[in-house]
Amino acid sequence: MTDVSSLMPPDAVVALRSFPRRYTAAVDSAGHDERGEVTRRIGPDGVSVLDLLVDTTRTLEVAGHAISQILPGEVPMLPASVLDPTDRDWSDYDITDAESELALLGAEATELADTIERVPGADWELTAHVAGGGSCTALDVVREAVRTAADNLRAANRAIKGP
Repeated sequence: MTDVSSLMPPDAVVALRSFPRRYTAAVDSAGHDERGEVTRRIGPDGVSVLDLLVDTTRTLEVAGHAISQILPGEVPMLPASVLDPTDRDWSDYDITDAESELALLGAEATELADTIERVPGADWELTAHVAGGGSCTALDVVREAVRTAADNLRAANRAIKGP
């Protein structure tokens, strides 16, 4: 698991802006014509590259929504999936293909990075309640999104490279 405990917002912006390029490079490492085949590969963890792309895209989307709820300072109730990967279930998500998913990943990463850049420094400590108990800050949400994207990219690279 990637350690994001010291990740600060400017670092998160850089990481988020790099993920679309890095995921695309990973998928294309086997040859551009093989994107569909590559994204169907199952990694050692039993998860396909496409499923990892979907998890990353949806996690970034959920994080963006969470940040927009926290920033007004209302102390909202966030779903547990914002911080807990075991609570993430994307079975209702309409997965199309690698091209579309890479484009969505790019859009969500850019949108979240843009949002982060607009947040004043003091607002990173604004909190929210998390379903199931506990609370988190806006910075905690961003750190978890970056951790998920980094870990999923690492897992995707392992699946693409194969045994």
